Amino acid sequence: MTETDATVSADSTLKSNILFFRKFLRHGITIASVWPSSRWLARATIREVNFAQAKVIVELGAGTGPITEAVVRRLQPHTRFLAIERDADFARILRERFRDRPNMEIIHADVRDLDTILKTRGIAEVDYFVSGLPTPSLPVGVRRRLMASIRRYLTAEGVFSNITEVPWYYWRYYNKVFQDVNFQFVARNMPPGGVYHCRSVRRLRPA
Repeated sequence: MTETDATVSADSTLKSNILFFRKFLRHGITIASVWPSSRWLARATIREVNFAQAKVIVELGAGTGPITEAVVRRLQPHTRFLAIERDADFARILRERFRDRPNMEIIHADVRDLDTILKTRGIAEVDYFVSGLPTPSLPVGVRRRLMASIRRYLTAEGVFSNITEVPWYYWRYYNKVFQDVNFQFVARNMPPGGVYHCRSVRRLRPA
């Protein structure tokens, strides 16, 4: 990358970050954060992904793409990657950042339609869900539909990893949905946060 390219890239990132902050001021917790995830939080989010074996990875609430980029950097030719984002401006930024990348698709859609999104693409199982959504704080109807789809599609050995900026607070919620929940604290983020890594879905208990 030339010095000019680096300057353009940094300027583009700053503009995306400012847009993200403005969206947060306008929409509050539906955006989940005041600022995009740091690279340390993004790396933590994909910590449990076995890229050598993963067949399907789905990102929920991709935002401006910090977690998306972490996935793309390690994405293997045999893996299919879907990044879902509801906000039209963010979806446009994602398509510009990751255009012509193989094995991946940027989807402008609402996660409440996750079941339809996967069915129409012929996907029967998902190995890893990585999420930038404020899942426990979503409207009840949206949250229930989302978690029902995750229950339906996540493989027996799969992992659901969700970022948070309220460390440990939602542990009880995730334990209602999954049998195995681990929390990874990430100090190098604004504000400090972390990731819930969840396995073994509790099939019979409501989210």
